[in-house]
Amino acid sequence: MNQIHTALIALQADYTVLYQKVRHYHWNVRGPQFFQLHAQFEQMYLATALKVDELAERLLAVGAAPLRTYGDVLKHARLKEDSSLPSAHEMVKNLHDDLLALNVNLRALVVEAEKADDPATLNLAEGYGDAQEKEVWMLGAFLES
Repeated sequence: MNQIHTALIALQADYTVLYQKVRHYHWNVRGPQFFQLHAQFEQMYLATALKVDELAERLLAVGAAPLRTYGDVLKHARLKEDSSLPSAHEMVKNLHDDLLALNVNLRALVVEAEKADDPATLNLAEGYGDAQEKEVWMLGAFLES
């Protein structure tokens, strides 16, 4: 297994954990910002599900196998699950922090993809990172309130 495979597997795991966390928050958010956050979390989990699928397909395209079980996901994930019931503000903070961590990992994948002359993986990582930078900014702006 090469560095690209390892990085893509870890990202598939991280986005799978993020997907479940955002679903959990979507279902359990409470408080005065319920409607806004409920809708925002739905958009986030739908976008995250697409990323999980794209990462699995990219793994297959580069000759590696995507993760098949939740056990494998948790073994490879760097993001942590959240079984608690945090406040709406804490939910946003947790997602903000997760996206920051993912952006660090995406930048590392960009470096590996450049070294490996793998433009498809490079474009995927840069695209995710660019979109998430905006999400990080928006979540950060919410946290200032």
